[in-house]
Amino acid sequence: MELLDKINASAPSEAAEADGAPKPTVVESLASRLKSRILNGDFEPGAFLRDVKMAEEYEVSRHTFRTAALVLVNQGVLRQIVNRGFYVPEFGPDDIVDITRLRGLLEGEAVRMIVLNGTIPEGAVRAARVMNDATRNAPPSLLAAADRDFHRSIIAAGGSPRIQRSYDVLEGEIELLLVQRQAFYHDPHDMVDEHEELLDAMRSRDFETARSAFEEHWDDLRGKLLRNASGRGIKLV
Repeated sequence: MELLDKINASAPSEAAEADGAPKPTVVESLASRLKSRILNGDFEPGAFLRDVKMAEEYEVSRHTFRTAALVLVNQGVLRQIVNRGFYVPEFGPDDIVDITRLRGLLEGEAVRMIVLNGTIPEGAVRAARVMNDATRNAPPSLLAAADRDFHRSIIAAGGSPRIQRSYDVLEGEIELLLVQRQAFYHDPHDMVDEHEELLDAMRSRDFETARSAFEEHWDDLRGKLLRNASGRGIKLV
């Protein structure tokens, strides 16, 4: 099985090549499925994903699972302990401060460019609309995705390839923080109000107004996460 997995993981199918749109490899598909489960809370922070169990569950070799897990390590969604395996990060206070501070620096520069050119990214408007249309019992994953898309569009609208690359590296960890944050909203419309305020601040065409609104948003996120930071240890599943 390992040889077959290696072949499938490294080369797209002939049919996919003929269509001009290569299908995901076995590794890419598995990494995507694992990431979805992690962001949906199927694995608690600190939980190990044991290679034997995961390989059996997904009917792949241990080598394929480990390769997919390494993809997620590079995205910040998993971490690895040598000779022990892969586990879901549990963010401590230092992690929370570091991630949110870097996010603020990157997004702040993108906001500056948006205010200067006066064009509000349509992706941010659409994401706020998704939040507005969400019901009170909307799944956390839907709100997390809308929040992610809102801020992703802000970065893209900044027009800096280097800021975009830096944000791409950080986004996996940001997504985990966004998923954690959903518990702080008792009503989806609380989330709508926050993001509508950010849109209005950018529409003001005044950078100090926009920067102040985004700084308040970042500080609020950091404070809530720090107050709710868990002290649970890593455990095997």
